[in-house]
Amino acid sequence: MHPYILLGKILQRFSDKKSFHLKGYNRFVYVGETDKSVKVLREKGTKAIVPFQKILTGIEAYQSDPGLYDLGPVVLRDFGITHVNSPVWTLLHLLKKEEYG
Repeated sequence: MHPYILLGKILQRFSDKKSFHLKGYNRFVYVGETDKSVKVLREKGTKAIVPFQKILTGIEAYQSDPGLYDLGPVVLRDFGITHVNSPVWTLLHLLKKEEYG
């Protein structure tokens, strides 16, 4: 499936849920979107702006190597996703592993 379609699904699920977290990791709350990014509130109260391009990079990484899905957020650093790797990783997990195939 095209990465932009998967990005749309992720954003829709996040905005519907309003917040999301995976057991053992921080919660992120949906704040809003711009035409190039999604704004999130970290569990500790700080805001982060997550560029769509970073999410798309993560989507493409998961599509090229589905085994990355089962690894932690640090794996995204290998793809140039730093500083926002934790929220990107969490957002990518709004989809099931099979949806990237």
